Amino acid sequence: MSKQFGRTGCVRTLIATALTMLPVKYASAVDGIALSGSNVLSAGMAGTSIAFPQDSTAAADNPAGMGLVGSRTDFGVQFLEPLTDFEYGSTSNTLHSGKVYAVPGGGANWQISPRLTFGVSLFGVGVGTSYGRPALPIAGAGVAQSSLQTAVAAPTVTYRITEHSIVGFSLALAYQRFSANGAIVPMGDGTLQPLPSHGVSNAFGYGARIGYIWNPVPAFTFGASYASRIRMSKLAGYKDDLLAGGGGRIDIGAQYGLGIAYKIVPSVTLAADWLHMEFSNTVIGSAEGFGWQNQDFFRLGAAWDVDSRWTLRTGLSRGNHPIGPSVVAQNLLSAMPVSTSVSVGTTYRFNKTDEVSGVFEYGFPVTVTGEGASTGFSLRTRTEVVGISYGHRF
Repeated sequence: MSKQFGRTGCVRTLIATALTMLPVKYASAVDGIALSGSNVLSAGMAGTSIAFPQDSTAAADNPAGMGLVGSRTDFGVQFLEPLTDFEYGSTSNTLHSGKVYAVPGGGANWQISPRLTFGVSLFGVGVGTSYGRPALPIAGAGVAQSSLQTAVAAPTVTYRITEHSIVGFSLALAYQRFSANGAIVPMGDGTLQPLPSHGVSNAFGYGARIGYIWNPVPAFTFGASYASRIRMSKLAGYKDDLLAGGGGRIDIGAQYGLGIAYKIVPSVTLAADWLHMEFSNTVIGSAEGFGWQNQDFFRLGAAWDVDSRWTLRTGLSRGNHPIGPSVVAQNLLSAMPVSTSVSVGTTYRFNKTDEVSGVFEYGFPVTVTGEGASTGFSLRTRTEVVGISYGHRF
């Protein structure tokens, strides 16, 4: 067994990270149903990461990126505050959701040989709302709130097929918790009927990911990645009413993207990504569910190594909005994401092995006013994200 692979302290850290992720209630809705950055370092560049991996959560964005980060372990948490105002039926009935959610992430990676690495990235996706009261004064209507929590572990292997090319493969093993309360649906006779809450329901799922990195010269990197849909099991109770349109499942849609990174000088890297996120084949995108459109994001980021201890980052992410005017009403319990965000971040290195990073991201306000069946309904939201992480090289 190699020296790197046998570090029991890092194994304990990885296990602790995985256990920490499971019980935390979080909502993750800046880009689609995910934060812009799956880790604090990439979040500092508004999620730009497909060709510019920076830590052991890289498999969340591009599995091949794990082949460039070396032997290290990471753990971080981002705190998301989505501030949403929902005019539900009329301007005199405004609901507000402003809860802070913690989104943990992390991973560990081992450089087994010059060509081979093995690691695990841990990350989460989901949405959530908490309005504090029923959406309408209807008998039997509960407090309008929801929580979708999906923790994903991605065991990853990379192989350097040539001096300049790396391929990476990941499994995506998911555990999901879902709860909803206060949903109101129209009946055939024109009346409104509250749906019952079924408490917290659990599901498990799986998917796969593949990635590629091409680094023909030290200054330039190209990356490409594809993540299959994560197919989840049925959520007991909700499969018979609220989620019936999606077969009782909340699958995580496929996504794929391309990225480039270029060092304009040795200390400054510019990077850009295009990322496509699918919702159309899941209950999130179905007409009977939430009706979200697929999204395309364009991200720009920059990282400046000021000296051996400090790195500064900034980034911009912009994409189309997934919620159209005709489906505003049916998105009461889905936290509306923003489509444009900016971020700043930094890393401080205590020594050659230990570092701490931070990020602040602001999602610009978005307003969607309902039309057609959603006339009289309006959503407005903005987001703020603050995060911190710790990384250790070994």
